[in-house]
Amino acid sequence: MVKFSFIALASALAAPSASAGTTKTIKLGHRNLRRGDPATKALLKKAAPYKKGGAKKVHRRAEDAEFEITGSYSLEFSQCIDVQTTDEDLFDEDIIGYAKAGQVVSTKSYVLFHVCTDDTCYLDAEDDLYMVDLGTYLANIATYHANKRTDFCEQCERNDEYCNPEEEEDEDEAEEEGEGEEEGDEGEEEGEEGEGEEGEEGEGEGEDRRMLKKAKRKYSKKIERKLANKNYIDCDKCQAYECFVDEEDLDDSVQSQNEIDNQISEWIGQLAECQETGVQWNGMDLYTGAMCSPYGDGVELAVFVNEECTMYTNQKTFASVYNPYANNDGNNANIDYVTYAEEYIKTAFKEVTPCKQVEYDEYNEDEDENNEEEEEDNNEASEYCQAVMQEDTVSFSNCQADEDEAEEEEDDQFDWSWYSSSAISAQKADDINSVCVALNAMDSESYGAHVYDEESSGSWYTRNKKGAIVYGDEDESGLSGGAIAGIVIVVVAVVGAAMFLATKKKSSAPVDTAYQGGAMS
Repeated sequence: MVKFSFIALASALAAPSASAGTTKTIKLGHRNLRRGDPATKALLKKAAPYKKGGAKKVHRRAEDAEFEITGSYSLEFSQCIDVQTTDEDLFDEDIIGYAKAGQVVSTKSYVLFHVCTDDTCYLDAEDDLYMVDLGTYLANIATYHANKRTDFCEQCERNDEYCNPEEEEDEDEAEEEGEGEEEGDEGEEEGEEGEGEEGEEGEGEGEDRRMLKKAKRKYSKKIERKLANKNYIDCDKCQAYECFVDEEDLDDSVQSQNEIDNQISEWIGQLAECQETGVQWNGMDLYTGAMCSPYGDGVELAVFVNEECTMYTNQKTFASVYNPYANNDGNNANIDYVTYAEEYIKTAFKEVTPCKQVEYDEYNEDEDENNEEEEEDNNEASEYCQAVMQEDTVSFSNCQADEDEAEEEEDDQFDWSWYSSSAISAQKADDINSVCVALNAMDSESYGAHVYDEESSGSWYTRNKKGAIVYGDEDESGLSGGAIAGIVIVVVAVVGAAMFLATKKKSSAPVDTAYQGGAMS
């Protein structure tokens, strides 16, 4: 999706909502959010914004106002930022040599993301930017994509009777036939002759009842499906997702898709927290986690020398320490989690994530329910968006240091003259507001620097000639479809002109006559 960096346009579009604000709203940049929405549970805590280098800094600390997010919003990844930290563990005798050689770096990664609506997500605005640590964003947004099928299938199962009415009818007929057989067995005790007459009569009546019930059921379902005000689930999509596959019918050696999805989701969560590998490097245990890509436009899987995954080393690649055969599912089947998780993780940093939690109507629900309450419930933000916003999240338009923090002077016993001048203390790196303040004080070059060493650690991205990430079948030349079409038109025009000139020149040139036995032809 093309973005337009027109801040003026963004302001113009948002101005009407700002002017219409009332005491029942909370101002978020140029927008007004509804206060006290009963369907909203998520909170934006410690709102504190940050302006990019060169922009005017707004030193306004958000007071204890509780910002709210609903299903009307979406989250869109903007940028990944690395912040180097002065962690005293770098001076450990086993690490200091590698640290001074640039082979071990203490760093934390953070994500900048937009909280936007459908009509504003395409704008490259700054007033809706927020920041959260990379682990929180990855654990929730990538998991959202990993669980998309499972979450949908749960609603398919609740509407199984709606999507598979034939199976329900078959079950009812089987039950009725069973009841008829029981009645027949009881009649046998009263005598063969009486049982025969009553059996034939009862069988005819039972068949009529079954036909009548079947006709009523089909008609009822036909009416329900045509209700225009109902949001019924897409049964074809349920079938495509294999939501109705009976796991009991699967072979013991075959793992169900639900089990795979759940395991991948758990693995992504563990990766976001920091995973132990069981591999050592020069006597140090190695761990795997995620960090910003070297361009800040995605994430890479990296190797760390501490269990918090804050000390990155470029001496080992993720592929060299990751064991795809260690993930046994209990049925002697090994699953390469990266193969499955790669798409979900990359999608989390590529696509807009909607916060709307879609709830489908059940075909047999009570029509007398409170429609207004239903509508409010349907606007509730998903648990994934709520989890992101309930963490320490700062807005990028209002951050300012606390007075105590501003007056505090660091009394460090270590000599950091060899280290990055833009690094902050490891303690400050744990406070999102302090990180925001530190970034606010940096120029764009300082906070735009990234730590991941692509040459040494490798990359799972493919990039075009312009350095942009290529997804799927996108062209690696870096040219847009319009540019390619333009080039084709120019080439065709040039070739056509050349052919025209060549033909004209040929027709105007004198024609040599051929000599044929003393005569000119």
